[in-house]
This record gives sequence, C-alpha cells and structure tokens, in this order.
Amino acid sequence: MALLEVENVTRLFGGVAALGGVDLQVEAGEILAIVGPNGSGKTTLFNVISGFMKPSSGAIRFDGARIDGLGPVHLAKLGLVRTFQQAMCFPGLTVRANVEAGRLGAGARRADALDRALSLCGLTGLADARAGDLPYGIQRKLGVAVALATSPRLLLLDEPAAGLSDEASGDLATLIRTVRDESVTVVVIDHDMPFVLPLADRVVVLDAGRKLFEGTPDAVRSHAKVVEVYLGTEFE
Repeated sequence: MALLEVENVTRLFGGVAALGGVDLQVEAGEILAIVGPNGSGKTTLFNVISGFMKPSSGAIRFDGARIDGLGPVHLAKLGLVRTFQQAMCFPGLTVRANVEAGRLGAGARRADALDRALSLCGLTGLADARAGDLPYGIQRKLGVAVALATSPRLLLLDEPAAGLSDEASGDLATLIRTVRDESVTVVVIDHDMPFVLPLADRVVVLDAGRKLFEGTPDAVRSHAKVVEVYLGTEFE
C-alpha cells in the first residue's frame, strides 16, 4: 500500500478547474518530483494534500486513512508536513527557537527531534544566530529544519531551490537525499530541471491541472510531449 494516495482529486475556483481529476501515489521511502509550468496546479495540489485547501471532489489517503478535509495542524501531527515557496521564519528569533516552534506546534514524536533537525540541516553551529540575519540559502535550510522538527513521515517541499545559486542547490539536493535516508518520504515540486531530475526516483508532470506523464527521470527526458511543452529544445 502506498504511503500517500491521491484519487481523482479536483479543485475548482469558480468555474475554473485548477485540478481536474489528479491521480497519483507516493511510495514510502522515495523521492517523487512533481513538475510543470506556472498554472499547472502543482502548488494547488500541495495545498489540497496538506490541508490548506479542501478538494472539490476526490479522495486523499495517508497510510490508508482518508485525510481530505483535515487541517494542516492535524496532518502535521499525523506526520504529513509541507514547506512553502518563500523562505519563512520568525526573523527576530534564533535558529533554535524557530526549530523548537515547529517541534512544539506538531507535538513531535521524537524527543531528539530538535537536535536531529539542526544536525541534518547543518545548522547546529548557527543555533544561536538570529534567523533574520542568515543568508537566503541558509534560511531555506532553516525552513526544512523546522519541518523536520515535527518528525514527519512525508515531507512536501514547495520549490525549495527557488532563488538559490547552483552551489546552494547542490547542497540542498544532498540534504534532501539525507532526509530520505533518515526514513522520511519526500515529494518536491520545482521548476529547476537540472536540480530536480537527478534527485527524483519518479517524476509526475502536470499540465493545466491534469497529469500528463508519470515515470522515471530518464523517461521524462525522452518523452516528446513533455520536452515540447515544458522543457524545450535546449533541455532536449
């Protein structure tokens, strides 16, 4: 049984279908990438899965139990957590206090969740630094640390490499692989194909709220419609 199952999920805004019957599964222990241009429904799908929006129809199951309609705090306590496109933190608080807020907010199941999150993200030496004084790339890592402090089973990363340099993106990719190796399943959406394709075990491509393609990163590179619509001849 898949850890996460999305079954025929739609999300309507007035007469517009941001999601038009999306089906996907996330297997425990994998890194799944969801790609597509602006307006393809990626972030709406994350919002629906993570409880920030209710689906108009369809079903979402986490570890076999229906979760569509549950709020984000409830889902975080079940072990399903997401980050956002922007680097989000309490700028006046220390790195440690930010991560502790995440741990307490979700009632983390691991007693060592705070120290583990700081260590995994390479932030132990910056624990007493003011979050607002950190470089942007480190703030992105802090967002991941806050999410990890909740002791998640499934981590949804919304464009985590946005605005990062190539070096910082490489560091982030290494971090995501380390997180997966710590028994956290990861779903990531991003526009940066050189970042996301080497990282993912499987890729789902969305097109105007519908699934256009699902397969391996190598298959994405050779899929004519995906290359034409999303990646362009330069990628090919």
